[in-house]
Amino acid sequence: MKKYAIFKHLHLIQKANMAQIEEKTNNKSKRYLHKRSLRVDLTPMVDLGFLLITFFVLTTSLSQPTAAALIMPKDSDVKIPIKENATLTLSLMRNDSIAWYEGAPQIRPVLNYCRFNELRSVIQQKQKKVASKLGNRNATIIIIYPGKESSYKNFMDALDEISINDIKHYFIMKPI
Repeated sequence: MKKYAIFKHLHLIQKANMAQIEEKTNNKSKRYLHKRSLRVDLTPMVDLGFLLITFFVLTTSLSQPTAAALIMPKDSDVKIPIKENATLTLSLMRNDSIAWYEGAPQIRPVLNYCRFNELRSVIQQKQKKVASKLGNRNATIIIIYPGKESSYKNFMDALDEISINDIKHYFIMKPI
């Protein structure tokens, strides 16, 4: 009997505990069968979980946006001579399309059209032509006109293609 003396007054402190032990007796037999069941209150565990989630959300630093480094030259009045047979002019348009022509900017050029997935082959063909005419494919010059309806993504894709094809000289003009 001494063993179960603790459980006599359990009902007095039952509400303060996070776990409850219930004792059931079977009155049908002479022997007392004590059946104990344990009931655990998980409310404090859920509170602790939400506190941890809140802590990690507030203390975690989110990824910072990265910007592309674009080094622009200083404006000057000095005219740079451009060889027309080494120049490729790209005009970025809407719907991921590009109008391009060979040579320096003209008033009414004969335009060719391509998509961004074809731009690399256009640049490489121009580099081959420049290499055959001038003997150096690094003399290729690209002039980019971002259109008013083109997106920033299209502009960055064009710069990526210039970087991939190792174009040394390129110009970015004001949008047309």
